[in-house]
Amino acid sequence: MKLTKFLTSLPPCIFSVVCILAVLYLTLVPRPLPDMDIPLFPGADKVVHAIMMMGIMLCLSFDYMRKKRNPQKKAPLVILLLFLIATIAFGGAIELLQGLMAMGRGEDVYDFIADAAGAIIGFIITVVAWRRTLIWLQECN
Repeated sequence: MKLTKFLTSLPPCIFSVVCILAVLYLTLVPRPLPDMDIPLFPGADKVVHAIMMMGIMLCLSFDYMRKKRNPQKKAPLVILLLFLIATIAFGGAIELLQGLMAMGRGEDVYDFIADAAGAIIGFIITVVAWRRTLIWLQECN
């Protein structure tokens, strides 16, 4: 219960800001993590892209929920669609920046497709879990 009270007492956009900054760091800084020589399956980087954009979509939605907290309302599809479009555009902007910056990374259309897929998955999770999450937030207070 203390954790949920702490989570609901944070500033309204904190999760989104932290998630976006983490994604920017991981995608735009050359070699942000040390090489661990862990064998990965082909396409593992696409899964990482999808997870990052899904995380951004979920954080944007959760921050919005924490601000509104009306469990009687259905998910505001227009706002969630705006979050979805913004998240997909953010993924596209990252790919363009990677192509423009001379840092050993390049733009990849498949990374962008993975970004869009992750954002769409986050959108679907948000719509499905909307009311239940709002009820949980309401019970925290």
